[in-house]
This record gives sequence, structure tokens and C-alpha cells, in this order.
Amino acid sequence: VQPMRFADGLREMAVMFVLQAAAKGLGFRYEAEGELPAVVRADEKRLRQILFNLLGNAIKFTVTGHVTLRVRHSRQMAHIAVEDTGPGLSDEERARIFEPFARGSGAAASTTGAGLGLAMAKMLTELMGGSLAVHSTPGQGAVFQVTLFLPSVDEAAAPAAPLRTPRGYHGPRRRVLVVDNEEADRELIVQLLTPLGFAVHQAGD
Repeated sequence: VQPMRFADGLREMAVMFVLQAAAKGLGFRYEAEGELPAVVRADEKRLRQILFNLLGNAIKFTVTGHVTLRVRHSRQMAHIAVEDTGPGLSDEERARIFEPFARGSGAAASTTGAGLGLAMAKMLTELMGGSLAVHSTPGQGAVFQVTLFLPSVDEAAAPAAPLRTPRGYHGPRRRVLVVDNEEADRELIVQLLTPLGFAVHQAGD
């Protein structure tokens, strides 16, 4: 567990998902409620994976409307909500939505993926000592709520190295092949790597 940029990191992540949502004709909102700490102590890799899975899932199953990332930080606790205007979930679907390979009835026949994203997000949240819950009504979208203990860190005391944002690399231009059956997931990686100077190619299998 290392210090990680929190406020700026969330804004940067939101920008990436704005592009992914726009590709589907959806809106994307980022709402920070109150002042967020600049730096928190967290397992950054796990936290990013949780949010990538929740946001990617919300965009995947939302056909019209928007997806919202809402964050507040109070008493060293982070409260993160991912809200969508998708098909919603029945009581039965909510009861098993975090099980591996479970998918809601609103999933289109053309929607691919093994159905592991939410199960992985749940597992990682609990490994970090937090909780992940869902609230939903059929036809009215869903809200996934993450609660985690992320204590704020004094910026002056935080090591500089973990807080640097990569902007590029030295040397010859590198080529990267991104392979995934999910087009949305491939596009997200492309959006991450292309600005750094990589020549990125994609394959569906």
C-alpha cells in the first residue's frame, strides 16, 4: 500500500471513460462531492481495477442515457458510486450479480464477455477491507456503491516517485498488440497507451 494521487487520479480516469461512453452515444458525468484529498494511502492497482470493472460494466450494459462516477471522502472513508441508466436488475438478479459468470437479463445477445468483472470487483474490494453493494430497480438503472478506508496523506510527506504520471518514454517507438474479445476493453487500453507514444494494434482473439 503506497500513497496515490486521489483527486487528480479520479479526474484522469473520468476523462478516459468519457471517450468510451461517447463512442456508444452515452453521456458520462464525474461528480466530486465536497473536497477530495490530493493523496490517499491505498493499493492503487486494486482500486483502479475495481473502478475500471464497474465503469466498463456500466457503459457496456447502458444503451441510452449516461453513466455517473460520484465520489466523496469523509472521515478517512471513500464513498464511490457508479450509477447508470441501464436496464436495471430484478431482485433475483441482484442476489447473484456478484457471482462469477452471472449476467443480468438486460444483457444483449451480442454482448460478449465471461461475466467476471463484477465478481472480480467484489473480491478486490473485500481484499482491501471495504464493501461493494448494488441498488437497482428494473427499468431504472443501477447504482454500485464502494466504501473503502482510504486515509488521506500529507502531500509533502508522500514520496514523489509513486505520484508521477507517465507522459511518454525514451527510445525507439514501441509497438503493442492489445488482444481481448471485448472491444470496449481494448479501446480503453488503446486510450491509455496511445498518448504515451506507443503504436497500438488490436485483435479480437
